[in-house]
Amino acid sequence: MSNTSQTRVGSNAVKLTAAKFITMGIGMASSMLLARFRSLTEYGTYSQMMMAVSLATSLIMLGLPNSINYFLGKAKSDEERSGFLSVYYTLSTVLSILVGVVLVAVTPLLEIYFKNELISTFWYFLATYPWTRVIMAGTEHLLIAYNKSNMLMAFKVANSVLLLAIILIIQLFGGTFVQYIILFLCVEVAFTLWTYFIAKRNAKKLRISLNKELIKTIFKFSLPIGFASVVGTLNIELDKLVITSFFSTEELAIYTNASKELPVSIIASSITAVLLPQVVRLIHNDKKEEAVNLWKSATTISFAVISFIAAACFVFAPEVIEVMYSAKYLPGVSVFRVYCVVLLCRCTYFGMMLNATGKTKFILYSSIGTLALNLSLNYLFYTIMGFTGPAVATLITTVVMAIIQLLYTSKRIKIPFLSIFPWKNCGMLILFNGLCGAVMYLIKSFAESRFEINNIVCAIAVGVVWLGFFAAVMFKPLKKQWDFLNKER
Repeated sequence: MSNTSQTRVGSNAVKLTAAKFITMGIGMASSMLLARFRSLTEYGTYSQMMMAVSLATSLIMLGLPNSINYFLGKAKSDEERSGFLSVYYTLSTVLSILVGVVLVAVTPLLEIYFKNELISTFWYFLATYPWTRVIMAGTEHLLIAYNKSNMLMAFKVANSVLLLAIILIIQLFGGTFVQYIILFLCVEVAFTLWTYFIAKRNAKKLRISLNKELIKTIFKFSLPIGFASVVGTLNIELDKLVITSFFSTEELAIYTNASKELPVSIIASSITAVLLPQVVRLIHNDKKEEAVNLWKSATTISFAVISFIAAACFVFAPEVIEVMYSAKYLPGVSVFRVYCVVLLCRCTYFGMMLNATGKTKFILYSSIGTLALNLSLNYLFYTIMGFTGPAVATLITTVVMAIIQLLYTSKRIKIPFLSIFPWKNCGMLILFNGLCGAVMYLIKSFAESRFEINNIVCAIAVGVVWLGFFAAVMFKPLKKQWDFLNKER
C-alpha cells in the first residue's frame, strides 16, 4: 500500500479500462444474445427485475463501496485496514440480506406496478441477487486500493465469460428462461464467495465486526455519496419507470435496450478510479491547480474517445441497434440517439473535486434537485413527445446536474468556472465529430443508393474510414495530454 500514491495514473487506468472494456464488451454480447434468444416478454421481465434490484441495492449500499478507497487510502497500518474491511463486509452482508427479504415481501406490489404476474415466479432471484450485487460492488475498489489490477482483470473477465457461457449453453440445449436465471444466480453466488476470499487474503485478518464508532465514521463519509447514488440511480431508471407506467412489458424491453448506454463510460470510470487518490493527495497538499489540470487532461482524453463513439453511433443508429439487438428493437432508434448524446456527459465524474475535498453533501443536494427536475420533465416530455420524451428529459437533467456541480466546485476551490473544465477542448471535439458525422452520413447515403450496398456493411466501411481520419488528426494532441497524465507524481 505504501507505493500506491506513486502509481502512474495512466498505466493503471489503461489496465482497468482494458479489463472493463473486455467485461463490458462481453456484457453487451450477453445482452445482445438475450435480446435475440428470449422473447420480448421474457426480456421485459428480466429488465423489470433488474430495475427493482438496482433501485433497492443502490438504497441499501448507502455509498459503502465508495468508502473503500478513502479509508484504505488513509489507513496507516495493516491492522487499521483489516478493522475497516471487517466492518465493511459484515455491514454490507447484513444490509444486502435485508434488502433481499424486503424485495420478496413486496413482490405482489412489484407485479401490480409492472403489470407482470411472472415476477413472483422469480422470488429467489429477488432474494439472492441483491446480496451478490452489494458484495461484488466493492471488489473493484478493494483491488485498486491494494494495487491488484491484474487480479481485478482476471476476476471481471472470468465473471463475464461465465455469464456469457450460460446464455449459449441454455440456447444450445434448448433451456428455458427459468433455467437461465438459476444458472445466472449460481455464477454470481460463486463470485461473491470469491470476493470474500479476496478480501480475507488481502486484509490478512477478516472477522465479523460491527464496531459502532467505525460504522459512524464510515457512514459520515459514505451516506451523502450513498444518497446521491440512490438519487442518481433513480435518475437513470426514472425514464424506464415512466415508460413501464404507460406502456407494455414488450415496449419496456425495447426502451430498455434502446436506452442502455454503450460501455464507453468505462473509460471515464477507470480513469476516475485511479485518478481520485491522486487528486485527494494534491488537494490535501494545497496543490489545487495541479489537481484541476490533472483532471482536465484525463477528461479531455476520455471525452475525445467518447465523443467519437457517440457521434458514430448517432449517425449509424439503425445499424447499431440491428446488429446488437435485432430488427425487432428498431422502434427504439430515436431513444438510442438521445442516449448517444447523453454519453457525452459520461466523460468524467463531475463531483470528483467535491469528493476529494470532502464536500459530499452538495453532491447529494444537487442529485435530489435534478431528480425532482427529471421527474417533472419526464411526464412533461412524455405528454409532448411520447416514447422519446423521457429520454430527452434524462439528457436535460444530466447536463443541468453537471453544470451545477462544476459551478459549486469552482466556488469551493476558488478556480474560475471557465478554467475548471476543458471547455475549449470539448467544444472543438464536438464540432469536429459533428462535421465528420454529417459528411459520413452523406457518404453512406450516397453509397447505399448508388451501389446498392447492404446498410450494415456500408456503415462499417464508412465507420472504419472515419475512425482512421479521427485517429490521424487527434493522435498528437491526445498524446500530449496522455504524457502529462502519465507523469510520475
